[in-house]
Amino acid sequence: MAASGGHWNSLAEAQELSQAKRVAGIIEEDIKRGGLMGLLPVMQQSGTQLEWVREGTVGTSSRASIGSQLAWSEETTYDTINEALVIRYKQTALNKYVEGVYGTFNNYAAIQALEDRKAIVQGANTDLLYGDPTNGAAGSSEARGLHYISQLYPTALGGATNGLNIDEQEAGLALANMRQLEREMKYGIDFWLFPYVILDRLSAYVQEAGLATNTFGNIDFTLDDLGRRVTSWNGAPVIGSDYLVAEQENTGTDGSSLRALASAAGYGGDNQYSVFAIKRGQVARGEGGLTFAFGGDGASPGEPLMVDYFPSLEDFDASGLRHRMYYNLADGSRMSVGRIYDIEDAAVVA
Repeated sequence: MAASGGHWNSLAEAQELSQAKRVAGIIEEDIKRGGLMGLLPVMQQSGTQLEWVREGTVGTSSRASIGSQLAWSEETTYDTINEALVIRYKQTALNKYVEGVYGTFNNYAAIQALEDRKAIVQGANTDLLYGDPTNGAAGSSEARGLHYISQLYPTALGGATNGLNIDEQEAGLALANMRQLEREMKYGIDFWLFPYVILDRLSAYVQEAGLATNTFGNIDFTLDDLGRRVTSWNGAPVIGSDYLVAEQENTGTDGSSLRALASAAGYGGDNQYSVFAIKRGQVARGEGGLTFAFGGDGASPGEPLMVDYFPSLEDFDASGLRHRMYYNLADGSRMSVGRIYDIEDAAVVA
């Protein structure tokens, strides 16, 4: 009897009559963890401008002796911060001829909508780290990313040097610098954002590598909101992010140039990395932390993404789908973000 079980000359011939069953939906492969959008409080507004007020010059009190004349003072000033929401969009055609491949038009449109939204979310999460509005012509459309905010205030209130922007000088992450950020961020630290390369170095120190100097009391493991174990430093969780990638050393440090990626053309140095200490805060309530702000006419309550549907595109046998989002970061205080940059992929040091 033939290997097919009978009738057909071979199993291959029998398989000619079979039909593969395609499973509905798409299995994701381009997965990025640790996006900043999902880690911050949100603020929705109807306009496209952000404005908040910080302390500027703080007045001082004076001593007086009994019976002396008292002087009037006029010292107090404020700093008004004003930033525009930036626009990110994606629009794609829904071809009416090929919709049958996806079963129905609704399936086709749903898959396309999910993938378009994903493209916007991933692009925005990258922008919230590396966006720099001073980056030439392109910068006007970029958000105020963490790198940009970190070098924006070289001096703290009162003119002292800002200790929130630390150069690791192309060496392994020093725990002493993490301690410095803890000291300088007077509102506190809610979480750390690490590239996975450096997070692995920190976790390895606890689990298998160790240091010459024992500091086990500071680095530990805690549980996140889903009950998963995460590394923590003095109780603040250290969150890994795929959006933090290898960077060019000595870029984005002086307030006039953006932090460049190692993948940029002409880069020939060692891969360097950055980590951030972040304080969450709802700027709409006057809190001194970091807020993800969004808005724009047509935005639904609590929904940053807006959708426009075009039933028919001129000169195309297709309809159209456009997703757009207006967003930016609001750093309520100068002490919302701390940064350690130019970290080598090397063992953690004390």
